[in-house]
Amino acid sequence: MKIPVPTTLSDADNQRFRELYWKHFNEELTVDEANREAFRFLSFYAVIIEYMESRRK
Repeated sequence: MKIPVPTTLSDADNQRFRELYWKHFNEELTVDEANREAFRFLSFYAVIIEYMESRRK
C-alpha cells in the first residue's frame, strides 16, 4: 500500500507547522522550508506505516 504524501501544505497547515517547529526546535522556518520539512516528516511517517502494514500480512 503506497500512502500519498502531499508536497505542500495549505496556508493554515503551513502556519501551524511553523508554529510547532518554532515551539519544539526554537527555529523559524520560511513557508518553503516548512513545506520541505513537512514533506520529509510525512514521507518518513508513511514509510513506517507502510512497513508496519507489510508486517501484518
